[in-house]
Order: sequence, then structure tokens, then C-alpha cells
Amino acid sequence: MRPARWLVITALVLPAIAAELPARVGLDLGAVTSEVWAGFLRLTPEDRWTNGALAGWVDAPGLRAVVQRHAVPVENPARGRTEPPPMWTSPITEDALLGTEAATLRIAVAPGEYEVEVISGSSVSQHRAWVFDFDLAVGGATQRVIVAGIYEFRFTRLHAVAGPDGLEVRFLPRNRWIANAVVVWPAGDPAAERDMLAEVYEWTFGLPPHERERWREDPPPPPGEVEPLRPHERERGFRVWSRHWMEPVYPASEPRGEELDPEIRLFATPGELEPFTVVVRPLRDLERIEAEALGIGPVPAGRIELRSVRYMRARPNYSVFGSYRVVPDVLERWAPRSLRAGENLRLWATVHVPEDAPAGEHRGGIVIRAGGARAEVPVRLRVLPFRLREPKDRLYAIYYRHPLDLADAAPDAISRNYWRRKAELEHADIAAHGTRNVVLHVSASPADERGEFRIRWDLLGEKIELGRRHDFRGPLVVSFPVEAVYRRHTGRTYGSHLRGVERPPAAFAEEITAMVRAIEAGRRERGWPEFLYYPVDEPSTEPAAVEFMVTVLRACKAAGVRTYVTADPTADAFEPLRPWVDVWCYQAFNVPASRVHADRARGIEYWCYPNHVAGENDHTPVAGARMTYGFGFHRSGYRALIPWIYQANVGNPWNYLDGPYMDFMNRSEPDGTPTPVALWEAYREGWDDARYLATLQHLIDAARECGGPAAHRAADAAEAELQGVLDAVPALVRFKTEGLWDADEFDIHRWRIARRILKLIAAGVPPPR
Repeated sequence: MRPARWLVITALVLPAIAAELPARVGLDLGAVTSEVWAGFLRLTPEDRWTNGALAGWVDAPGLRAVVQRHAVPVENPARGRTEPPPMWTSPITEDALLGTEAATLRIAVAPGEYEVEVISGSSVSQHRAWVFDFDLAVGGATQRVIVAGIYEFRFTRLHAVAGPDGLEVRFLPRNRWIANAVVVWPAGDPAAERDMLAEVYEWTFGLPPHERERWREDPPPPPGEVEPLRPHERERGFRVWSRHWMEPVYPASEPRGEELDPEIRLFATPGELEPFTVVVRPLRDLERIEAEALGIGPVPAGRIELRSVRYMRARPNYSVFGSYRVVPDVLERWAPRSLRAGENLRLWATVHVPEDAPAGEHRGGIVIRAGGARAEVPVRLRVLPFRLREPKDRLYAIYYRHPLDLADAAPDAISRNYWRRKAELEHADIAAHGTRNVVLHVSASPADERGEFRIRWDLLGEKIELGRRHDFRGPLVVSFPVEAVYRRHTGRTYGSHLRGVERPPAAFAEEITAMVRAIEAGRRERGWPEFLYYPVDEPSTEPAAVEFMVTVLRACKAAGVRTYVTADPTADAFEPLRPWVDVWCYQAFNVPASRVHADRARGIEYWCYPNHVAGENDHTPVAGARMTYGFGFHRSGYRALIPWIYQANVGNPWNYLDGPYMDFMNRSEPDGTPTPVALWEAYREGWDDARYLATLQHLIDAARECGGPAAHRAADAAEAELQGVLDAVPALVRFKTEGLWDADEFDIHRWRIARRILKLIAAGVPPPR
């Protein structure tokens, strides 16, 4: 670690002369045995305040230190390789002090105004289900801090005035508090902040020094030609432009001439959500920039959600090491901020059209203010006179790490309620994006000496009931503990993708059948939706793995259930599985639509987990995500989309460079509220495309069934147009970045569908209500 460029304090004893009181103090809170950040002072539970001390606890009942270092690679037997730890802990993040009662820390600094930063988080694996919920109070300032689980670190800043007795930092827990460090520096001294915290930030949200030399930043995309400045832009100090929300905008991207000083035009139906973006490119440093949405006709300002795009250092692929890119990714709640010259700010607005919005054209806008200057971006919205229908023959599902599992393991009521609330918020978010199904796991033990299974019906039932409240639908993909049964009969585990599997004894298959029968009997008794039994994820094509899969799937089928397999249905190696598989799920639409429809008539379904537009990339193939979820999905004939995963946190969820894999998809606010990424919003827009297609098909069918001559003619024209749109979909098995429509083409094709809906309504076909 590089040495800090500020006063190094090596003891808790104050200088003898009061005038020598330090203005900058860094306290590394933790255990006597752990490392100390260079230039910081160690503070342990035993360091009590006494006159003449630099810092100490005035009162801190029950205070204790916790330590867990993650500083060396670890063996992963399941994958047969050595991997980085989940995060690279530093002397700050490897340890912490925590308490369950109020505590007061006093720090002796010279009188004056200060910034106080408290770092809070846990690297202790046993805290996975813990929630730390407390207030920090310094002088008259108080902030609530919530740290949920492990590896996430909150940096909480408060402004304070120190008097003759210095500063006091109070920790006021609702259940418990945790702190790794306390840093104090004079207000208005950015050099002090950089000296004391820049390296802490870099290590916590990036890489430690010994790892940085192994990583390089990929060259950013070309920014584009620089358009000549216009006089009004020069005068106000920033440019305003707009690019389609599906096209990434990087920090240095330059606007094209036609994108400057834009007017946004949208169309939507009642109840629909529609996004657009506005980019601010500062010509000089802006100390504070503000933005607000104006109402648009029946859409009040409060129903236009304003966020900003956060740039993240992301790996080109989720498992890549040594390479990263700076990419647009997380859509954070908008808050005023400062901007540096030449670095784009992209505002992401989502219009929530009310359910009762009248048809017609309406006007509104986005207002941007900075440095005394003002710019307004006009927005036109056309509300269409119909509602969208759901695709009746399609299922949108998603893999999911369920917060209710953490609630089940939580140590107290506040923690349990946090995880339950997080699950509720996420289910509402999942449903609002068109997804009505999550993968579940049946927690069960192998058979006891009486051949009975202990199954956690209570936990599974809570999850299914939560889904029911949000209109989730079956069938439900459920995994169950096959490896535990295998281990009982062989004394071994088989590892990821069955890399170490060996032929089990016949009693193994018999127990699998018995377990599935027990689960299935309990499901029927409780009136739950159908289960699709999912024994092993992504088996390899090795002969031993295929043989084992035949054994397991045949054992499941013997229990009278349907099976689900994540394997390539076109791979010759998997042909032995075919008699025992009901649902094939793979990463691409690689089975021709003609075969999809023919097999579906025989009860065989094809699902897709399109991870190439989830997290197995640098989080920028937004257009591919929309195509996958809408026009491409419709044309494929596949039954379901089920990507991995709604959210996956490996290490620090705000650091994509730590851990063996990059974090996937959506992030969370401190209280558990979902924070979307651009890919997730593209899923919803693809689902909307599918709803437009489903609505048109519904009206065509209605016109054929009971319409008059005009309705029949309109149906003929609509059917031809619909086929034309589907014929224009690129003939690809994966929609990612190459070979797709231009961004504007998506909306053009959606409008083609909407226009035909309007013509059918005009021909007398009743609109969906």
C-alpha cells in the first residue's frame, strides 16, 4: 500500500500542547491482531476515552471486534480451479467493531468545521443474513445507515462543528451497528479528502495495489466527431442532446448534429411505461446541476421517474480477468450533483402513463439548470386508445436468489423484516417488468432410516404465496437436493456440471424417485402450480455426465412428473436424454420454429435462458435484450424466457472487478429497494413489444370471428403487416449486438403494429379494455 501523504499518528496520546491538535484523523476500527491502514490509528473496543487521548470510547457497552480476511486466492473444488476471494479485503474492510447498544466515540481535533466519514460493512461470512440498522449522529446531524449482508460497504458523510472538546460520533442501533473506520478532515479541504480516502475508495470499489498491475482498461469506443459549438451552448456552459435509450452513451461520447437540442416524441397506451434519455455534456466544470420533469398532459410530474446512468468498470465477460471497460450500467435515483467538463451525464426518464389516461397528444418536458443557465427539452406524448394484452402462450420467468432464504437464516426480527420487505419489493419489480415466475428450490434432506424426507414446506409455501400475491404463474421450475442424495450413497460430491460424477448404486435412483414423489404429493395437497423438476444445472457432454443425467431424469419420470434440463437440445451427446426430458432450456433460439411447434404438439417445450443479454457481458447489449424479449422471442416459437439472474452479488455489489465472477444485473438501494440496470429496462420494453404483437393478434382473431367485411379487410391487411414485421426480424439464434435493427427501427416496427391495431378498431373491432 502506498504511504499516506498526511500526518501519521502512531499513538492514542494527544500532543502535550493543545495547539498541536491534528486537523485530520483516520481511525481504523478493529481487532488488536488485524492490520492497520497506513497513516490511520488503530481503535479497539478497549481504547476508552481519557483526558489527553486522541480518540476513545466514552461509552460502548458490549462492543466487540470481528475479523475475516479475504486476501489470497481460494480453491473451488466444485469447479476444479483456484479463484480470487469474493473480495480483496484491505486493512479497513477486513475487520470492524460492532455493538448492539448505543456507543459514543470522542475524537480530539482542533475547533472548526469538519467532514466526518464513517465506513460500515462486514467481510465476515457468518453475517450473510445479518442486517445492521442504526443511526449515525455527529453534533446536530443524523443519518440512518443500513448494511445488509456481507461485502457491501457504506460510506456515510456528515458535516460537523468541533468545539473545545473535539467531536463525538454516536452509534445508535435499531438492532446493531458496525463500523470499519472513521475519518475526519477540515471542511472545504478536497486535498485532505483525497489523501485520506482516495486509496480506500479505490481498494473497496476496485482492486488492491497488487492486483491492479494485472488489469488493464480496454480502449473506449470512439467518441465521434465534435460538432461545432452553438452560441447558446457556449453561453450556458453545457450541451443538451438525446440518443435512443438503447444506444450506449459513454463518458466521452460526442453528440451527432441531429441529436442536439432535441424534442422527444413518444407513444404509449394507458398503464404502459415508456423510457427516454437526455444527455448533458458540460463544457466546463459545473458545481451543481439540477434536473426535473414537467408533467405531460395526464401524466403528472410525479409519475415521470428520473434517474441517472452510473458508469461502472465492468468486465467484457462476467468470468474475464485482467480486462475491464468503463460502461453505462446502473440507473440510480436522480439527485443534483457536480459535473466535470467533458464527461456526459445521461438522464433516464420513465413515463408512467396512468391507467385512465385519455387518448390524445400531450406536451411536457425536462428542465435542466446549472450555473444560472436553464435548458428545457420538450416532450410530446401520444396516448393510444387501447390497452395492451398479455401474450397468452408465452411465459417470462427468471432465476432468482430468494431473500426469504436470508430471512429464514436471519438472527433477529429487524433483519428478517428487511429480507421479507426486499423480497416483496423485488417481486413487485419483477411483475412490473412482465416476468411472472422465478426459479425455486425445495429444501429437503435425504431419506432417514424410515425412508422419510424432511421438507421445508413452510419456507417453500411462503415463497409461492408471495408469488401468488404478485400474479405469478406456473409451471414453476424447482431444483431439489440431488447432490445430497448422491453424497449419501457414494460419500462424494460431483462438482459443477457433473465434472466428477461416477455411476451411483441403484438405491440412489430409487431414493430420487421417492423424494420426487414426496415433493409432488405435498405440492398437490397444497394446490400449488405444477412443478418442473430440475435436478442438475448445465450437465456436461461427457459420457459419465450424460449417463448420470439419464439415471436421474428417468428416476424423476418414474414419479409421474415433468422434467426440466438446461442443455443444448441440438447436441448429439444429449440424444440419450431425449426420452426423459419434457422441457429443454438452452441459451439460444437454436431449434427451428417448425420443430418447436411440432414438438410442442407432442408435449415437448423449448425454453431459453438468454444469459448473453443478462450478465455474461459488459452490460451494454441493450438492443439485443429488447429484441430477445420481444420480436425475436415471438418469432422463435419458444415457450419461455428464463435468464440467469435477477440479481447476483459475488463480492461488493458496487465493484464488478472483485470476486471470481462479475456481479449480475440489478442492484439495490440500502433499504432493499431495487435499482435497475439498463438491460433490465430493455427486458420490459421487449415485453411491451410482445404485448403489442399479442394485442394485434387478438384483434385479428376477433375480426375474423365476428367482424363484418370492413373488419375482415382490416384483418387481412394487419396479418400481412404482422408477417412483414416478423420477416424483418434478423435470422439469428442469439440477439446480442451484431446484425440487429437500428434503435429507431424497433419503435418504427412497434408503430406499424400499433397503427394496424388502430385501423382494426376503426373498422369496428372492440379495443382491449
